[in-house]
Amino acid sequence: MSVTIRELCNDTYHFVSKEIKIIIFISTLAAFISILTNMLIKPNMHIIAMIENKKFISSHSIFDLINNMSTQEKKELLKYSIFKIFEFLISKTFLLGSIITLITYLSNNRRESIKCSVYSLFKFLPNLFILNFITTFIIQIGFMFFIFPGIFLSVLLALSPIILSFKKNNLIDCIRLSFSISCKHLNIIGTSVLFWMCFKFILTTIFSNTYMISKNFIFLILNINMNIFFSILIVYLFRFYMLFLRS
Repeated sequence: MSVTIRELCNDTYHFVSKEIKIIIFISTLAAFISILTNMLIKPNMHIIAMIENKKFISSHSIFDLINNMSTQEKKELLKYSIFKIFEFLISKTFLLGSIITLITYLSNNRRESIKCSVYSLFKFLPNLFILNFITTFIIQIGFMFFIFPGIFLSVLLALSPIILSFKKNNLIDCIRLSFSISCKHLNIIGTSVLFWMCFKFILTTIFSNTYMISKNFIFLILNINMNIFFSILIVYLFRFYMLFLRS
């Protein structure tokens, strides 16, 4: 495929600059969904305090810390972990689904009505949620062993949600195709995913060291910013896949 990173960046820039208002709106809505989920399901405050006080970091090993926990604390930590995974999956699924639906709607030159697009979004979300669950599980296994397998798997699986929007129900096929295409175009996919990860790390570091503003407000602003830049990544990857199909 003759497309270059510069061309993809230009296409992404033009799309985002035109649709920036709706991207910000979707990103804000996804952030509020994350906050609402947080409010509805209250995790154990003792476990949150342990994590926020950075006892995990000061410990020689996460496994040592878990071994020193009581049975009740281990159960609460497991509950908290499951809760955070589902909060992340719900927010990510809504954001991904909305941005992909928006791009599809605009790519079709608005031939579909908004009502049809909303219906398509809600029809798309259940399969997308399952796919996100599978890919998140695979990536987390990679991060459990070493950092690099987790990053590599993130790159290889990056296209799977976009492929799903074209192939609909075949989840395994989407994962397999994402692996295959990403391996062949590692420079194009890898560069964008690594840039997104670096930006996410920088944002998280800056906001986590801000103490003058309310934690809830920081959480909201951080989420909105990360959602906006994740949306830009999705636009970039979607454009790449469209050009890949045409080649």
